[in-house]
Amino acid sequence: MNDPTPEDGEPTSLTEKAKTLCRKHKGKLIAVGTTVLVVAVVIKKAMEQNAQYAEDVENSWDAQDTEDAEDSRETENTGSDSDRDEGRKSPVEHEVSDHTRTLRDGRVIPIRRYKRGGASDDGNEGPDEAAA
Repeated sequence: MNDPTPEDGEPTSLTEKAKTLCRKHKGKLIAVGTTVLVVAVVIKKAMEQNAQYAEDVENSWDAQDTEDAEDSRETENTGSDSDRDEGRKSPVEHEVSDHTRTLRDGRVIPIRRYKRGGASDDGNEGPDEAAA
């Protein structure tokens, strides 16, 4: 190293070398330290959010399982699905275009155009709904 030696001829101590290095590169050290701090905070925040998300997902699955169990008990007690469908709104009335449907046994059947949605109390079902 090309460090100047003190006047008494003894080599420079490690402490003096560290102080000189810090003075010489003060800006770089501050920038690196700040960057490391910011990255650490971002990582910590991301881990907290991930843990919260995992907890929310777990709770939603638990709640859904509870609701499913309650629904199945209600269906068994009442004997109908009308209690569960009470909150569901029917889709808006629209026309379904001609299409084909493939059955499990491999047969392909044509389905003609029909109207769907709207008031479902009139009993009008499409041809595929009656077959299924």
